[in-house]
Amino acid sequence: MRKIFIFFLFGVLGLFVFFEYESKHPMVFKGDVGICEGDIVFQTSNSKQSPFIQHATGSKWTHCGIVVYKGDKPYVLEASNVVKLTPFNEWKARSSNFTKERLIDNCPKIKYKKYLGKPYDTSFRLDNDKYYCSELVYDIYKNQLGVEFKLRKVSSYNILGLNEMLKNRGIKLNQLVIAPSDLL
Repeated sequence: MRKIFIFFLFGVLGLFVFFEYESKHPMVFKGDVGICEGDIVFQTSNSKQSPFIQHATGSKWTHCGIVVYKGDKPYVLEASNVVKLTPFNEWKARSSNFTKERLIDNCPKIKYKKYLGKPYDTSFRLDNDKYYCSELVYDIYKNQLGVEFKLRKVSSYNILGLNEMLKNRGIKLNQLVIAPSDLL
């Protein structure tokens, strides 16, 4: 009888710990998709540069962001015209193609306020206090979570036919970058 009581007590304690954790790290369920703070979300963007990104990377994923919570509501921290918070459901509705990647199981708290309002980086440079979408995710994962993704030279992508656009944006062939598909 004593073993049953101890087993029951641990079960109740386990449920308490689970619900306490869940209250501090809420998840949103849309169909079978559970979203947790720190998840990287990907979509096929409708932007003008999206076809060029698809061409260069060979991937349909042309835009990404990172899930953060403001209160109990999920948002996507993204670099678009500026770095901003977009309500998760609004972000997801912009594209019929969507996926997510969870690299950290414990739903880490992301410190995002210092990024808000930073300008979009059309030259895809890593050293100018401007951000493009995958650079923003790269920076957060590297500096806050200790996860570093492999950077690639621009010349390692399929850039055939893109030289004029790269030149106009000041993008050099030996420049290190990271594309949304490099985060998968």
